Amino acid sequence: MITFTYHENIDEASKFYGEALGLERVMDRDWVKIYRVSTGGNIGLVDGKRGYLRPSKDKPVMLSIMVSDIEAWYRRLTERGVKVNHPPRQSDDIHMKGFLTWDPSGYVIEFLEFLTQPYGE
Repeated sequence: MITFTYHENIDEASKFYGEALGLERVMDRDWVKIYRVSTGGNIGLVDGKRGYLRPSKDKPVMLSIMVSDIEAWYRRLTERGVKVNHPPRQSDDIHMKGFLTWDPSGYVIEFLEFLTQPYGE
């Protein structure tokens, strides 16, 4: 699966996903870049001047990345200077811990660790 996001400045977005988040780039074209998040899960970055859709000020999409060690991800990102909303917090009603950050285009990225499996693997 690939979730595509549309950016005014694809180079700035690419630097964020590749360097700040440390995701592996699996495709690199001048107007579209794809980063692996997990086996079968990817985030695609599209140049807003060339893609099917156009970037908009409102970002009604939240990219959620499930991780197995939320504290390590928090340290990794904050050490790289990535702004986050708060240290990982636990939500008892859905048995997870998480925090948020934003990419340069304003998309919300949620990092979360489920403390119990929410569904079958």
